[in-house]
Amino acid sequence: MMKQDPHFSEDEQFENFLSAQLKQSQPYLMDDNFSAQVMAKLPAKKKLSVWQERLIIALPLVVISLLVLSQFSLLAVGVKLYTFLVAVDVASLLNMGLVVSALALSGASYWFAKQAKLM
Repeated sequence: MMKQDPHFSEDEQFENFLSAQLKQSQPYLMDDNFSAQVMAKLPAKKKLSVWQERLIIALPLVVISLLVLSQFSLLAVGVKLYTFLVAVDVASLLNMGLVVSALALSGASYWFAKQAKLM
């Protein structure tokens, strides 16, 4: 145990304690390649095919999407969509399309700049 000096604050005492502990730490114990031999004897990792990976992602996605969609009232969604289409004018649709196009173009430009290592 370290003797506490009244001239140091608690933080400085803790820092001194940590540095002393790190100086006393032991180096890695040599195991004569025991770890490497054990790792070499482990069975090889099974590689999934591309279709298995896609199925693992797609199946839960479809099931969860169907569960979420089953909670919606299709009639209510249809009425709201019809009300929106009747109430909206052509200028606002063009503005919305312009904003979506600008977002898509800026996203694609950002992706291309990252791929080309320009950013």
